Amino acid sequence: MKKIIKIVIPSVLMLLLIILWRDGKDILNGLYVAFPIMYIILGIVCSDLKKELLISLILLSITFLIPINLWFHMGSCIDLVIIYNALSVISYLIKSKIKK
Repeated sequence: MKKIIKIVIPSVLMLLLIILWRDGKDILNGLYVAFPIMYIILGIVCSDLKKELLISLILLSITFLIPINLWFHMGSCIDLVIIYNALSVISYLIKSKIKK
């Protein structure tokens, strides 16, 4: 149950932030500041690469792409998702090196 919560909470938090920032220009702050920090924290918090991090990244990417494309009509943000996923994996790898 604890792993499921750890996997689902970041995507729920991102959806909540996207909904809250839907009206103004705050979504740009989310795109370039808050969401990368969220991905980095996700990489640090996850303890297993295959079981937790990859599933969380998939859910978080879907939660990011669908509302951004539907509500803001920004086109494809796939390049941002790839960069954010790379940040998350790099932060996980750095954490695992420091932990050893």
